[in-house]
Amino acid sequence: MPKQPTLSKPKVHRLLLAIMLAVSGTSGASFDAIDIPLEDLSQVKIISTPKFAENPDQIPSLVSILTADDIRIYGWRTLSDALRSLQGINVTDDHTYAYTSVRGISQAGDYRARMQVLIDGIATNENIYGSAPTGSEFPLDLGLVERIEIIRGPSASVYGSDSMFGVINVVTRSGQSLRGGEAALSLGSGKAYRLRSSFGGNVGGNDLLVSFTGYDSSGRSLVFNDTDASGEAQRLHAIGAEQGGQLFVRARGSDWRVTLVHSQRDRTIPTASYATIADDKGHTEADRYSLFDLGKDWQINAKNTLQQRLYASEYGYDGKFPYDYSASGGASRLFNVDRARGNAWGLENRLINTAWDKQRWTLGLEYRANSRQDQKNYDRGVGCYDSSTGNSSTSACLDDRHSSHVFTVYAQDEIQLGTANTLIIGLRHDRVSDSKNFWSPRLGLIHEAGDLGLFKLLYGTAFRTPSPYERAYITPSYSYGNPDIGPERLKSVEFTWEKRLANLGKLTASAYSMRIEDLVTTNPDTGTVINGSPVRANGIEIGYEQRWKNGLQVRGSLSSQYAASDSGRLDNSPRHMAKLNLGMPTGITGLMAGLESQWIGDRRANNGNERVAPYLLTNLNFSYLPAGNRWEMGLGIYNLFDRRYTDPVSPDEPVTGVTRWSMPQLGRTVQLRTLIRF
Repeated sequence: MPKQPTLSKPKVHRLLLAIMLAVSGTSGASFDAIDIPLEDLSQVKIISTPKFAENPDQIPSLVSILTADDIRIYGWRTLSDALRSLQGINVTDDHTYAYTSVRGISQAGDYRARMQVLIDGIATNENIYGSAPTGSEFPLDLGLVERIEIIRGPSASVYGSDSMFGVINVVTRSGQSLRGGEAALSLGSGKAYRLRSSFGGNVGGNDLLVSFTGYDSSGRSLVFNDTDASGEAQRLHAIGAEQGGQLFVRARGSDWRVTLVHSQRDRTIPTASYATIADDKGHTEADRYSLFDLGKDWQINAKNTLQQRLYASEYGYDGKFPYDYSASGGASRLFNVDRARGNAWGLENRLINTAWDKQRWTLGLEYRANSRQDQKNYDRGVGCYDSSTGNSSTSACLDDRHSSHVFTVYAQDEIQLGTANTLIIGLRHDRVSDSKNFWSPRLGLIHEAGDLGLFKLLYGTAFRTPSPYERAYITPSYSYGNPDIGPERLKSVEFTWEKRLANLGKLTASAYSMRIEDLVTTNPDTGTVINGSPVRANGIEIGYEQRWKNGLQVRGSLSSQYAASDSGRLDNSPRHMAKLNLGMPTGITGLMAGLESQWIGDRRANNGNERVAPYLLTNLNFSYLPAGNRWEMGLGIYNLFDRRYTDPVSPDEPVTGVTRWSMPQLGRTVQLRTLIRF
């Protein structure tokens, strides 16, 4: 079977990593968000190696910033841990991947989150499935993160396809912020360990950061009620078992930057997804990401800056799926192998012009070549086995080879209208070789009303082209792809109000309305992807955050949203969410407690025929950072009250006749962390 919604990935025996120089944003100066008070965050440029360098007040939509201090206080282990603490964001897990959704639109098991996830402005979205990693497969260690920037709303006029609902940019620390070396070790439930070794500093007048992380976990056991036709509970083992590694190397000078990111994660999947043998540790799935980026800024004159970038990326997926075909006369344990290989490279040129009074023009040209988008599926030692007939062929079940390219031209003008208003006009044209051509306009208005706060209005359009997986994945046993599938189109209007309060506080409110044409979904009768009926999504988000000089901080939010098509409310779309994060000094110098709670309302599943109950998840973390900052420790307790809850997954019909539409989640988990600086 292939990589499909709710599936998982293989176990890797070794990780080969190359070492190169790497980069960052604009200068070699050291910078750490951990030292920034809340009132100064508004002056921080959003997207450090950006297409548009802006601060939050100049972006006509809701912006959230999470800092290294937040990561330490709340003990977040993955990017998805951090994102799920924010308003309007929901994260589900099928024990293979974490799926991050924004504003109520995330069909269970859908790989494409319709967001771009960036590392220092470098896109991590791969070109086979279109997925954006946010779970443990995310290719960067969170210990290297300076801050996480989340910009909501359609951003296609800036970033193109896969940015329908926004952009997430992970900004890395400078090498000089490490002031030498760091060694970090964490131990946790399921015999999990993670070890990071990093070096950073000034080398020859340039900022350098080199880091390697290795991790391993034996996983946990969990009871499932849907692994055979009897419905009897069965305890499965090695849930979440994985091993992998991450390499990050970056160097930067005053006007150049070069970055290398490489990672691989191999995960064991014993959950019997898609009728594989239950509790079989041979079911493994692996992801490999490699990203290389080289950038140079040219100061042509006082009014013009040319930014150039060359990048290359590689993605690999390998899945091994054990099946019992003895009932049809086949082998009692036959491995179906699924592979995907994606390669891409591209060039970007953008000119930033400030010659006109109170205007900032950005003009850009981009070219991206998806030189390889290959998928292959076969049964090991057989070729292709048809379980319905018991026959086999020597050829592979699927051997699709694909390539494509995109040429883009875009322009954006930021116009200051008096002292209180900013008008933003953007337009982008994408010529896609294997799809339609797209125009993506964007119009934003920002009004600074003094004591009344900041008002933002955004109208935008966005698009998403079907992935090679959605178009071409067709095998005798799993006909998912549809070569006639069309692109998705979105129109959105969003209104945001922000009010800065005394004592480092901020209050935000946002209301939005979106309409998506031709949303790619699955035909419940055939399992093939189709363009569904129009989807309308409306919602309101309210957020509040406050920090005090004694270290106490609070952040809370309420979200109310409704996303539906002609057939009713979408699956995996909670109507209401409430979230609270509280960071508290304990009275012991250097010891902080971080408490977070997330209430997620009920969700539909199984094409609207089932209901997944709401749940309340609470995490507690202690972090100890003594004077001198040469070492620190942390203790995290996740799912503190050991709540039993489930997440929706893509409907899964095993050979036993049991339909799986939800997945139980892990109970209480503990992690102990330590870090030493030298």
